[in-house]
Amino acid sequence: MIRNRLRRRRERRAADRQALLVQAQLQQAADMAITAAVRAQHSEPVTDLHVVWPLRVTVGDVRAAAREHFAREVTDAEAAAMLRHRLEVRGHVGWGDLVTDAYEHDG
Repeated sequence: MIRNRLRRRRERRAADRQALLVQAQLQQAADMAITAAVRAQHSEPVTDLHVVWPLRVTVGDVRAAAREHFAREVTDAEAAAMLRHRLEVRGHVGWGDLVTDAYEHDG
C-alpha cells in the first residue's frame, strides 16, 4: 500500500516535470521565432526612411522552431497561445508594424 502511494507520487512528479519541460521548450521556440523575425526586419535594406518593414512572425514559425530544435509537435492553438504571451511579455504587441496570425487561432 505504501509502495503504491510512493509509485503514484513519483509518477505524478515525473508527469509534472515533463509538462514543465514541454512548456519551457514551447516558450523557447516562440522566442526563437520572434528573434528570427526581429533580425529579418532589421536586415532589410533602408531605401526610404518613411518605409518601415513589418515584423512578421507566425504560428507556423513557432511550430517549425519547436519541431526543428526540440523534435516536438505542438498544435496551432498551443503555439498561438505561447506566441501571444511572448509577444506581450517582450513588448511587441503595441507595435504598429507587427504582422502575426497568433490572434486568429482559438486559445
